[in-house]
Amino acid sequence: MTITSDPLVTTADVHEVMAAIEAVDLEAPWEEVAPRLRPALPRRRPLPPGTDDLPEREYPPGIRVTLGLDIGPAMLFVNQAQVDRWGVTADQAFRRAISNIRVRVRLRRQFALIHERICDVPTVAFQSREGWASSLLLMPDELIRVLGARDGLLMAPMRDLLLLMPLDAEPGLATLIMEEFAEADMNALDLPLFVLLDGRLNPAIAVPADALAEQRRN
Repeated sequence: MTITSDPLVTTADVHEVMAAIEAVDLEAPWEEVAPRLRPALPRRRPLPPGTDDLPEREYPPGIRVTLGLDIGPAMLFVNQAQVDRWGVTADQAFRRAISNIRVRVRLRRQFALIHERICDVPTVAFQSREGWASSLLLMPDELIRVLGARDGLLMAPMRDLLLLMPLDAEPGLATLIMEEFAEADMNALDLPLFVLLDGRLNPAIAVPADALAEQRRN
């Protein structure tokens, strides 16, 4: 099965990433950097060397989140020492990171959802083209604003990619598809398969079987 060559997925060029890292000013004051803070979801691969003492918070449905600084084609992880230098608390920084995503969502009048068939399963894909698609998992109200009132199996294999398949899609197939997308990204996320049902998000295994059966009957 090979699906990741599909044009619906875009990733940054390594030269763009390196140039952005070299240009970032970590000495800039809080007022300047605050709009660029983002929640950083867990990665599959080890963090870069020297990345330690990262403040963490857990958000429903059980996702451990750190802080990142958006530098365009990439994101830099933010440790506690950097937060302290900005003169704010970790709680303030996390609140601002979440607020920044809400602002990005609400600045858009419409969202370009891509409808594809992957392994003959109808799939809705979303990329923000700004690196924050996966952060919508932390705020189901904004997730629904973007995807619409849809139920389904939801995957976030990459920082800027959401894939939604019908509830009656085979979970094993959905997991394989998620794995293949993740293999194509050196910064792939370490997240389970989720179920989006009636505006609520849960890990797939935690969704009651009778709720899924009822949804399928309807």
